[in-house]
Amino acid sequence: MASQNRSRLYHAVCRECPSEQVFESADAADAFVTRHVEETAHTALAERVD
Repeated sequence: MASQNRSRLYHAVCRECPSEQVFESADAADAFVTRHVEETAHTALAERVD
């Protein structure tokens, strides 16, 4: 069976403002979330996009 080349994109979004971005690595998405939370005290999260 041939393996599929699946996308490894990560979507980071704030639940309290319109900030959101797509990243190519989990580390970059997590850094965006951490920085946004530290700067704003908002609730933000990042998840992999399948």
